[in-house]
Amino acid sequence: MKKISIFGIFRERSHSPRREFDDEAILRETAKRLDESPELEVHLFHPEEFLDRSFNDNPALIFFMCEEAPYLNKLSQISYDNGCVLVNTVESVENTFRKNMVTLLSDLPFFPRSTLIPTSRPISRGEHGECWLKRGDYHATCDEDVVFVDNDRDLVTGLSRFSARDIDTVLIQEHIPGDIIKFYCIRDCQTKHTWWFKWFYHKDQDLREFGFSESELMDNCIMAGDSMGLDIYGGDAIVTKDGDIFVIDINAWPSFALFRKEAAKFISQLLRTKLIEHLGAASFPGTRIADSLNLSV
Repeated sequence: MKKISIFGIFRERSHSPRREFDDEAILRETAKRLDESPELEVHLFHPEEFLDRSFNDNPALIFFMCEEAPYLNKLSQISYDNGCVLVNTVESVENTFRKNMVTLLSDLPFFPRSTLIPTSRPISRGEHGECWLKRGDYHATCDEDVVFVDNDRDLVTGLSRFSARDIDTVLIQEHIPGDIIKFYCIRDCQTKHTWWFKWFYHKDQDLREFGFSESELMDNCIMAGDSMGLDIYGGDAIVTKDGDIFVIDINAWPSFALFRKEAAKFISQLLRTKLIEHLGAASFPGTRIADSLNLSV
């Protein structure tokens, strides 16, 4: 029987400053898990390789971390031409771009007040209090992409610095004082089955360990992820002194650096299950896909 082809595509290195190893490692660990199934054949590509190569074999599934338009456009075309499964979907990755994320999450009660503005826009005195400036396109790719400001002068300076880097829009997000929490989630947003959820405190903060509901944290994070159509994602949340929980950011395919092997186990299970759902009706002589992958659905 011909092996089932799966592609994995790394994140652009320009989007992973100082984290290139972590981002590549989670894809390699996931591929290693998938390779344990003899029916599967996994090929990993850097984005440039993927863009330049003509593929004769049709992948049944592509899991990817890349985010820039040329790669997403090619993924969309391959999915349209071949009917392969994409995880995450191109649309959900584009939903993590801040201009889209604000639209999707602004009506949720746990998302802070956020406004997209051009970096060239004049700022009225006293218009904003303590707030965060975040690049308006992708998630943060370096420390300069997220800046805290607490006065008009620093706000104007911050906008100028983004503009000088050819970043046309920024997100101005309300500052919520509290403990910063990082979270990861692996979930099939179509079936609503959560494979894995993990949270931990962000390092390098004056941690107060305010009390909060862990189930509420998970519910809020999952609601945000579902609103964006994501299956594999992470982000940041804030817990206030009163125990209120705010989800302040979401990104697709984080590095899972602290929990790489654990995360790869559940990611591979999610991918296998999606593959079964996709190929289950097809004819494969001499075998049933669910049995061959040692999974039940």
